[in-house]
Amino acid sequence: MKKQKWLKLALGFLVLCGFCVFGLYLFGVYLFVSYEEGNYQMDPLHNEPWASTKDYYINPATILADIKNGKTDIFPIFPEGEPFPDNPSGSFAWFSEDYFAVARAHHLFLTGETADGAWKVFAPGNFEIKQCNDNMQGFDSATIIFYKREDQSFPVTYMEIRPLRKLISSAYLEYERIQHESWIDQILDNPDDSFREALSVQGQINAERALQIAEEAGGAEVRRRFSNNCRIRITYFTDDWVVWYRQGGSVLLKVNVDAQDGSYTIDPPWMWK
Repeated sequence: MKKQKWLKLALGFLVLCGFCVFGLYLFGVYLFVSYEEGNYQMDPLHNEPWASTKDYYINPATILADIKNGKTDIFPIFPEGEPFPDNPSGSFAWFSEDYFAVARAHHLFLTGETADGAWKVFAPGNFEIKQCNDNMQGFDSATIIFYKREDQSFPVTYMEIRPLRKLISSAYLEYERIQHESWIDQILDNPDDSFREALSVQGQINAERALQIAEEAGGAEVRRRFSNNCRIRITYFTDDWVVWYRQGGSVLLKVNVDAQDGSYTIDPPWMWK
């Protein structure tokens, strides 16, 4: 009798495990189908609005002083059809605070509203250095995004600032607030999680400090090993600064720097792509 009882319990346990495995399989299929159908909140990082951007001319030699002096007519539109200026070699010594000054001024130009209050910084990067060197000062370009929460949408200003080419490519548009029908969708694809204010913009761990930490964590050694034949991108992503050292299409090093306390991790090579 006892043997039969234990057999029934074991059989019941196996059936329960089978149901659990089958349930997890169905849940996995649901997730796969949902993401294959694009069932997630679109945002400027997943759907960069290149088709909506317009180009504006800037004068890097005077624009920072013009902004301080309150000038507003400093973004003449770049004529359609005119060939873009060549992308010169060398570097441009603008720091992140300079890029934010230009971005806020351009945001006011695009929207008529200041980039504060209801407007938040969605992404304070990418900051890029075209050519590694032993005395890197400032960044050659930056992408900065502001957003605002509304009941049905997320208005966004998207800016790629390239002082070496004397251009800003920007867009002012709205991302629709996707409404999900199931509680699973709400957990996985909550629009308010997709659009979240950057926690660190100009605080203790800004882009310059993140680069310094990455240099100390092995970036400087990597640069010298490749005779500075590389470029660097610093991206703000999920509350971390991610510092990439690249050469051509290859990643040489990837360092993740906590935007709050400066602690870091180095991804293994198989995670670099």
